[in-house]
Amino acid sequence: MKNIFFLIVLLLIFSCKKENKSKFVAPKMPQDSSVISKEKEVKLTDEEILKIQEEEEKERSQIVRKYTLSKKGNGFEYKVFCEEEKSGMINFTKVNVLKSGKLFQQLKIDKDSTIVFHDYEVDFSSDEDWNFDGYNDFKLIKWVGMVDQSYYLWLYDKKSGKYKFSPSFGEIINPVAHKKSKEITSSYHAGPSTYYYSPYQFKKGKYIQTHSEVEGEGD
Repeated sequence: MKNIFFLIVLLLIFSCKKENKSKFVAPKMPQDSSVISKEKEVKLTDEEILKIQEEEEKERSQIVRKYTLSKKGNGFEYKVFCEEEKSGMINFTKVNVLKSGKLFQQLKIDKDSTIVFHDYEVDFSSDEDWNFDGYNDFKLIKWVGMVDQSYYLWLYDKKSGKYKFSPSFGEIINPVAHKKSKEITSSYHAGPSTYYYSPYQFKKGKYIQTHSEVEGEGD
């Protein structure tokens, strides 16, 4: 009888423990929000995108270095004033033409019209006659590509004794002067197989393209 009573007590105790165990819920461990949350896609307005682009451009255009390069020729000294931006681009602010150490003429250059990225690409000269009038002119690099270049040109004017800017010359890619034929030739590649060739003549104060040749186009 005692054994039966003892067995009943054990069953009651076991059933109570089992019930309490089933009611127990393990607490949830906190998870890292970076794991369970997905990064939400942020959509910007056109105005916000434009503002970001303007800020980035402003950052790249900060001037980090100013310096001057100079050469002598034709009885003058030519000083080219350079500004290097944070992006690496080099602009020219002006060219001073000095005579006997004094400012004789200042050649102005439009802001941000130059595309030059390395010091060794800065090229200017005053020992070439580009309009075949017997007087040397002043040429300054304007744009440098992988293998092509274009230039600013100021032509020497005999009457005033000063230089005059020639806008049409800046449109000629890779200009080469030919004194015998009195023409400027331009030749360059567009892509791996297309080749362009054009001669120019100086007429009425402008460089005029006389004709053009294209090889390999559409092949």
